[in-house]
Amino acid sequence: MRNFIKIVSTGAFLLLNVIGCSSDKQIVEQMSEKTLPNIILVMTDDQGYGDFGHNNNPIVKTPIIEQLANESTRFTNFHVDPTCSPTRAALLSGQYSLRAGVWHTVMGRHILSDKHVTLPERLQQAGYTTGMVGKWHLGDNYPFRPQDQGFDYVLMHGAGGIGQTPDHWGNTQFDDTYYLNGEAKKYNGYATDIWFNQAINFIHENANKPDPFFLYVSTNAPHAPFRAPDQYVDPYRELGVPEELALFYGMIASLDENVSRLQSAMQDTNITDNTIFIFMTDNGSVMGGRSAKLVTGETKALIEKNIGQKITSLNFGMKGAKNTVYEGGHRVPFYISWPNGGFKAPSNIEGLTAHFDVMPTLLDLIGEDISGLDTDGISLKSALTKGTPLPDRTLTVTTQRVLDPDPNRPYAVMNGEWRYVHGNSKPGSIELFNLEIDPGQNTNVIEQHPEIAKQLANSYQQWWQHTTGKGMPTMRSIIGSDKENPMRITSHDWMATDTKQVGHTVGFGNDQWAKKGWLGREDSFEISPWKVTAEQAGRYQFTIYLHDKLANKVIPKSFAHLTLNEKAFVHDVNDGTTKVTFTTDLAKGDLDIKAWFNNSKDSSDKPLAAFYLYIERITQ
Repeated sequence: MRNFIKIVSTGAFLLLNVIGCSSDKQIVEQMSEKTLPNIILVMTDDQGYGDFGHNNNPIVKTPIIEQLANESTRFTNFHVDPTCSPTRAALLSGQYSLRAGVWHTVMGRHILSDKHVTLPERLQQAGYTTGMVGKWHLGDNYPFRPQDQGFDYVLMHGAGGIGQTPDHWGNTQFDDTYYLNGEAKKYNGYATDIWFNQAINFIHENANKPDPFFLYVSTNAPHAPFRAPDQYVDPYRELGVPEELALFYGMIASLDENVSRLQSAMQDTNITDNTIFIFMTDNGSVMGGRSAKLVTGETKALIEKNIGQKITSLNFGMKGAKNTVYEGGHRVPFYISWPNGGFKAPSNIEGLTAHFDVMPTLLDLIGEDISGLDTDGISLKSALTKGTPLPDRTLTVTTQRVLDPDPNRPYAVMNGEWRYVHGNSKPGSIELFNLEIDPGQNTNVIEQHPEIAKQLANSYQQWWQHTTGKGMPTMRSIIGSDKENPMRITSHDWMATDTKQVGHTVGFGNDQWAKKGWLGREDSFEISPWKVTAEQAGRYQFTIYLHDKLANKVIPKSFAHLTLNEKAFVHDVNDGTTKVTFTTDLAKGDLDIKAWFNNSKDSSDKPLAAFYLYIERITQ
């Protein structure tokens, strides 16, 4: 495609040159230099609108991203989901996350169906080489991995954060082992540096090839656990910033520096002018409300003295944080630039926009037909290139975080300056805010504006039907496929009835975040099922572990139990063993699996869950 554009443009130039029309000659000269742009999308994790120096945060320093913002079109009323996986699902599918089938970050409800044609798949069809580094969080097993969903090159950690259960055992963000195209590989250094090192390598390897590329840089930072090299944290400690916030800001300082390195690689390879560059974040700040609680009293006075200015807000004056439906939970920065793309001069665009607008916008910008695209978004191309005002629209966000979607879970309906908010799970607790006069969402005006409230309530009912009306199927990883055999599944994907009964974070390290993991609390979890599908009939092995293989953790029980649908198996646990293997024949089809250990051959003794399960088809 890229070469075709060059040939057509050059031919047109020669024809017009013979004719001698100078104005047309100038136009075609511009066309002859224009090829399909590269696309780089950088998305940081848990960094909210107020976690940038240029967004009225007087403590954190982000000079590189500030310069990037100054050189970009800035969508200042841009919204995502309040948590990680839903935002990623909407971004890559072009649909509301709930309609895309993703509404949680664990329990299998974070998995993006392989039935979607994703943004990278569409770009592959358009001739792009695609790559991603960092956080995926839309499924760790076939057919839901990034390499199954449109990416040619993948370097990723497991699950939603480094050190979570699907991640490589022992990862802490320093000298970790990550998954390169599905294979474990050891890297030296700090996680953020590694993601950007590999992104820079990807740029150098693809910048001068005939096909354009799409690079998705999805960092784990500054998601907890808050860890960063001292060189980034010490400047905040010296200001008197509390340790938790200093570490969080240190992770952001590292990100800022690495964005500069990425830009340098673009300049070194001469691709800056013909690259669409996007910077955004995935949800509101994880420190949204907590930062204000940490920076108060004498601590606040000391920091103000050291920075030489008053601290009015560390969350851009917004109410809410990650996992809330107030503005601070889902309004994030979105900066986009393309020097060769004919964009209007860098400016603010204030109309309502969202993550599901990214897919139709990018496809439209590269000349793809989006008339048949199944999207909830709109193309922002005309706003970018012509300054066309954005249409009036009503958007909705929700945070579900339950096994099955519930219309009474928190939500917010947005239209213009209005926010119709159900901020908790109590039926009937509705608020209405006018952001034009109350940007901090402090005054509920629902009694003064009943008609607006009624309209937005009706919009919510229509939205719920639109996003859930066709059902919410469970995503099942496919076992027995040559694409991933054996397969490792973990407690992160237990289909538990309560999020607290999901073993999603292990707890490596010696800091406060390590203490939040399941290590040392293994006996506090109920036995919940995994749901998979056997792609083909055959003989299978199911090997269960208390901890992962590399841990060599001895099972402190006498019996191992496995149920496959309604069929139950029991094996003795030999002294000193770390695993128990069950072998059986399977028919093709869906399979619900439970695995645990105890001290009896039946279920009368308290069970101890198996946190890791390896499944392998060994014969046809």
